[in-house]
Amino acid sequence: MGRNKKDATQDVLNLYNQMLEDENIESGKEEIKVTLEEIESAKKALYEAKEELGNVYRRLESTRMALVAAHRSTDNIVDGICHAIVKAEQSNLKVGINDEGLAQLDERNSTAISAFKQALDEHEKRINDLFTHQQKELKRIRNIEEGAYFNGRTYAWMFGLAFLSWAIIFVEITIWICITLF
Repeated sequence: MGRNKKDATQDVLNLYNQMLEDENIESGKEEIKVTLEEIESAKKALYEAKEELGNVYRRLESTRMALVAAHRSTDNIVDGICHAIVKAEQSNLKVGINDEGLAQLDERNSTAISAFKQALDEHEKRINDLFTHQQKELKRIRNIEEGAYFNGRTYAWMFGLAFLSWAIIFVEITIWICITLF
């Protein structure tokens, strides 16, 4: 029939507790939703960073392969020069030159020197253009605070390797000219 006050009070308390639980659940859902959005944003940033690192790794790998190929090429050049020097040391040649031959040799030397100067000037221009482009790129990268930064020691190594490569090529060309002229 009728309910007593104790049951009604208990029902009100139960409803109040249920309402508090529902509020806690709703606020928990909102917190979880915000946390999920933050996780999704972090996941996206992490994926982009991973993709960028993959690109950098591929570029570094291709650079490494180019350096290995250059190293092998340099070894071959050095071996060829050493072999040519040994052959030249072992050969006994009597050489004589008359005035006409001396004039011809002087003319060929002048031609070779002018060709060397032209090649070096073109190379210097190309290197300067590349250096200017590289400086612009480094400034751009530095301004957006991304990318790789090289210290002075790395540049010194890169310059040393470039200088060594050109010195070897210059010596090889000089030896080739000497061998062809004589």
